[in-house]
Amino acid sequence: MKNTKLHKVYDIIFGALACMAAVLVFIDSSENLSTTLHRIFLIIYLIFAVDFTVRLIRADNKRRFLIHNVWDVIALLPIHGIFPAPSNHTLDVILSLLGIIRAVAFLSRPLRKLKPFYNTNGFKYVVFASLMTIITGGILIHYAEHMDMDDGIWWAFVTATTVGYGDISPSTIYGRLIASVLMIVGIGLIGSLTSTLTSFFMERQKKGIKNSMIDSVKSELDRFDELTVEEVDDICRILKSMKTK
Repeated sequence: MKNTKLHKVYDIIFGALACMAAVLVFIDSSENLSTTLHRIFLIIYLIFAVDFTVRLIRADNKRRFLIHNVWDVIALLPIHGIFPAPSNHTLDVILSLLGIIRAVAFLSRPLRKLKPFYNTNGFKYVVFASLMTIITGGILIHYAEHMDMDDGIWWAFVTATTVGYGDISPSTIYGRLIASVLMIVGIGLIGSLTSTLTSFFMERQKKGIKNSMIDSVKSELDRFDELTVEEVDDICRILKSMKTK
């Protein structure tokens, strides 16, 4: 019980640190971090590096550990926040994209706890496809509309989520075609999210009912010697109905 509580505290702390690191990487991908934020990021980076090293040393199968934790390896790559990015525009764009991937890598750690949710209805594939479309749309609009990369990603995200603030809008035919694709993808994403939420909570409710029925049967079986034949038949009917569902 004590180890379980410590494990939960550990997950909460590192989940919060991962979210903070992802935000800092996003900021650093579009503008330089202030001295204070840079120091905070370095502290978080070192905490994750030490944690990863300890887990790697303790792992029995290190190759399997590295494959299973490949996102942790990506998160620890010193793309942004450790070494300053060059002033070359093309390389700066590439580093910004790598920074986004790295931010996603940081977020992968807390997202693992949501695995039962995004495995529902294949939602993870919809999210992955949507993220790739948003990133691609942000890159294409960057060149089509000659806007900054961070503005392009922001515009693509706002368009795909069907929010549409209107602070940035395409004026070229290419930009409008990109916007059309993102809108269609966004509608699919919102629809998939709604159906996944419904399925997830309905499934949890069914499991809750099933567990309560199992607990009830267990409590009856604890006094098996006192049960009548009719009560035993009732228990058998309950078990058969649960098996066929």
